[in-house]
Amino acid sequence: MNKLPLILLCLLGFRIGFSQSWQEALNDGDSTINLHWYISKPFIFTDQNGEMTGLEVEIIDLFRQYVKQHHQVNLHLNWLESESFSGIIDTISHLKSENHLGVSAFSITDDRKKVVDYSQPYMPDITVLISSQGTPVVDSFEKIDDLMKEMVAITIKGTVYEKQLLRLKEKLGINFDIKYIDSDANVLDHISKTGNSFGFIDLPIYLIWLKNGESLVRQNYFTVYGTGYGIIFSKNSDWVEPFNEFLGDPEVKIQISKIISNYISPELYEFINGLYESDLLGTTLLTKEKEIQQTLIENARLKLEQERSFTSYLVIGFVITLVFSVVIAVFFLKIRKTNQLLKKQQEKIAIQRADIEEKHGQLLNRNARLLALNEENTYLVRILAHDLRTPLTSIMGLSGVIKKDASRQPEEIKEFAKTINDSAHRMSMMIDKILKKDDLDEYGHQILKEKVPINKLVEDVKFRFIKTADSKNIKINLGLSDYEITMDTDLLILQLVLENLLSNAIKFSPPSTEVYITTQEENDSNIISVSDEGPGFSEEDKSKMYHRFTTLTAQPTGGEESIGLGLSIVKRYVGLLGGTISLDSSEGKGSTFHIIFPK
Repeated sequence: MNKLPLILLCLLGFRIGFSQSWQEALNDGDSTINLHWYISKPFIFTDQNGEMTGLEVEIIDLFRQYVKQHHQVNLHLNWLESESFSGIIDTISHLKSENHLGVSAFSITDDRKKVVDYSQPYMPDITVLISSQGTPVVDSFEKIDDLMKEMVAITIKGTVYEKQLLRLKEKLGINFDIKYIDSDANVLDHISKTGNSFGFIDLPIYLIWLKNGESLVRQNYFTVYGTGYGIIFSKNSDWVEPFNEFLGDPEVKIQISKIISNYISPELYEFINGLYESDLLGTTLLTKEKEIQQTLIENARLKLEQERSFTSYLVIGFVITLVFSVVIAVFFLKIRKTNQLLKKQQEKIAIQRADIEEKHGQLLNRNARLLALNEENTYLVRILAHDLRTPLTSIMGLSGVIKKDASRQPEEIKEFAKTINDSAHRMSMMIDKILKKDDLDEYGHQILKEKVPINKLVEDVKFRFIKTADSKNIKINLGLSDYEITMDTDLLILQLVLENLLSNAIKFSPPSTEVYITTQEENDSNIISVSDEGPGFSEEDKSKMYHRFTTLTAQPTGGEESIGLGLSIVKRYVGLLGGTISLDSSEGKGSTFHIIFPK
């Protein structure tokens, strides 16, 4: 590395603030920290006006306020943009000045801790492996080679993403190409546009991408827990001490949670924090992805419904206007015809003037009737025009409101529709229910079917729970059919069902017992059964065991927590897959759940 920039940075530290160490800052009451950064949305970046922004920028500013309030130190922030992520670590590791910090969503790793110091983590660090749209989901490690040997890995040099790809390449012995992109580029964007590619990315960034309606494939087997995100310091810098004190303050933790929630949403932040306490990571992530997809589908449904309602109101307004125009035209022709008839009668009167004395009475009567008819028609036209003008004005006004702002709440739109219907009714029922509103079917869950080897799936599920079972000295036994049962179903949802049943069996079984999973083909059905030697179900428990948030008589035997959602989720997902679930159990004699799928 060129020494001149390092020398200039050291001199810059002295020029901006004489206090370089935290102890000197306490003595002087004034100091400057130099913050080396590189763009990493939503952690740190610049807005359209060139101003620094991002969740780490707000955390650093909160630290500035903290030392002012608790230590009476005026802290100045000097932001220094770097050329890359690795360049920041190189710079901090070579500088002797203690007041140089590195920010840019740095994951805490053992390799980096050899050359720099870290603060405590301010946020969980979880990375996932994402592949391009259309890539199949790998359900076992044996299929990894077939998936990746023809694909290209996309990453940024000097990042944790790159190191994870290299470790994956070495550990699995898979030979795949790696394509490096610019440090300020978006890995997910490149994967979605390139196709036939994959790469590691932070879980929050992936979930934000998914929530924005984008679609990529997450590979379940490659989720990596990290120590967390932290701020980096030069080795032995005493600025670590006040920063860790700052991060450990209970009020600060609440404020940091709010800051992060503003950038990735409170829902996603709470979900990511909860993953560190979950022992069913795959199931939890799958459930969240399904939840996000359902939210997007529901939003699309509501938008479509609003657009259809808006179109309906426009059509109704157009039809009413058209009918009104036809009615006016009919009455205009009628008046014209009446006037023409009157004119002819007057001509006849002129011709018969010579005979006026003889037919005086008859002409007077006829003339009176014609004048009355003319006045009556004119009166009727005026009333009809007045009565039609009022509802038409109302309809046009409401249509104008709808046209200007189609984002009103459904309740208000329904109120407008009622007003339109009332106005139309005043036109003597000339328009009878012009347009019917189509019923919208509720969107169901998206079932993605594929050929699933059931015995292999059961073995994989058992493998994931061996450690959990061993902690309670519980043995998991498999009783698989002699030949492989293959079903056309949704792999991930069926896997979630089996994980929930096996998790419950272990959770509610006493130590030193056995759990059994069997598969069999019987008549026209495929049956998967999960049995335990636990306390069984009472008759009362059987009547409410599939209800959500229901606490049953049996309690976990190892102090585990249960919120009463597992069996309700199982029953719902089995139904979605076209199957049924049944229970064989009596109190004190264990339980067996049978999942039955028609062939």
